[in-house]
Amino acid sequence: MRSLLITLSVLTAFTSCQKTDLGGLRETIYAKNNGADMPIYVRGNGASKCFVILVHGGPGGNGLEYSVGKSQELMEEEMAFAYWDQRGQGMAQGYYTSNEVTVSQMANDLKAVVLTMKAHYGDDSKIFIMGHSWGGTLGTKFMIDSNNQQLVSGWIEADGAHDIPKLNIDGVELFRKVAAEQIAERNSTNAWTDILDWANDINTNSISVAEGGEINEKAYEAEELLLNDGVLASGDDNSYAPLLSPTNLLTSTITGNLTSGLLDPEVESTSLTDSLYKIAIPCLFLWGKYDFVVAPQLGVDAYNLVSSTDKTLVVFQESGHSPMVNEPELFAQEIIDFVEKHK
Repeated sequence: MRSLLITLSVLTAFTSCQKTDLGGLRETIYAKNNGADMPIYVRGNGASKCFVILVHGGPGGNGLEYSVGKSQELMEEEMAFAYWDQRGQGMAQGYYTSNEVTVSQMANDLKAVVLTMKAHYGDDSKIFIMGHSWGGTLGTKFMIDSNNQQLVSGWIEADGAHDIPKLNIDGVELFRKVAAEQIAERNSTNAWTDILDWANDINTNSISVAEGGEINEKAYEAEELLLNDGVLASGDDNSYAPLLSPTNLLTSTITGNLTSGLLDPEVESTSLTDSLYKIAIPCLFLWGKYDFVVAPQLGVDAYNLVSSTDKTLVVFQESGHSPMVNEPELFAQEIIDFVEKHK
């Protein structure tokens, strides 16, 4: 494998401030690692010297889709966020083989991002990692290397997928439980009855890749039902996010789908639960009570299994897979408090 190579560059087209104006930081730098050129869009209060690296979901997402909304507005007043486009996703570029699109390589890319941030903003910068959904897979893979933990001040996992086989099992159990509850409450009875019948037909001892895809699709259908019936908080409307982003949606979609296809076989079998004990730095686990994509039991597992003595688990009672959307103020405050405590 090629050695880790870190280089920096500034994308002047999207840079609206100088490094001396760190309070309202808005610039783009690049991490270059093993053939990948990956943009890091840095936004917020850089004068705080606290930076949260956002590890986006997917595979196939992009960093800037997380940059809008009330939660980000509140958090960027207190700290800076680094919205990173992962290898083969968003506006990342480069030249490498399909063999270099792996979970391990992308966790190594995250290390390159951390080192790039420290080189650019100073080694005294306080770096936090926040992974959402698929980003939780990469964040966990990065964190279970104790040498990597020395580079950062804390780990934030928001509805993170650190164990794909288990999240499918836990997701089916959550479907069954919530469906029964909603039928008893006479909420969208026909739809929940269909979901309950479907969930009861799944053998949780042997969930296929195709069934895993169905679980993911049904998760968003279930969230929509809960939102319509007032169980989930309406929160933010982020539908305008793509209009405000320099990300080319066509390019991002095409490359993201290709990258997702390459990763799928490995991702579907990735289980990091047995390695969680290796994590000893401060941890914050944030989960939606009604997250059918990554059931909250994974957050409970992570909280119980990490070796950290300073750890917190928060389950948002009116949220699904994205509590930063459903309950943005509460979500933001948890992160602000965590960063303030450990900066």
